[in-house]
Amino acid sequence: MLYLSLKTLHLLMAIAFIGTLFFQVFILAPVGRQLSQELRGRMAVLYGQQARRVIHWVALLLYGAGVALVWPYRQALADPLASSFSVLLSLKLLLAVLIIGHYVALIALRSQECITERGMRLLNISLLVHAVVLVFCAKAMFTL
Repeated sequence: MLYLSLKTLHLLMAIAFIGTLFFQVFILAPVGRQLSQELRGRMAVLYGQQARRVIHWVALLLYGAGVALVWPYRQALADPLASSFSVLLSLKLLLAVLIIGHYVALIALRSQECITERGMRLLNISLLVHAVVLVFCAKAMFTL
């Protein structure tokens, strides 16, 4: 029952995480380009504050559940090329680490105030692509 609960929590947090990225890339950014600079700046500040409040908890639960779910498969990670399952699990973990790397880079770029609106858009697109490939790996792990 614990495994099913963790898997459900992991799936729901993945939906929330990817949904937020999808919203940013395909809805918020195109709408923002149609607004005045002043309004776009105000919206970016408010959206960013709210997104950070929510996404930190989402990421914590997503990664926490992910670590708990991968623990029983640690033997498969000992030889990552032994099977398609091991390859996909290793790739999934690599993508998860790269996503964390995106956020570390974002924090560093924001603190130095050297990320532009275009840079944010490219970073969000890259995050979304990484997350979609990660989901593909997760689904393929138990199919291939």
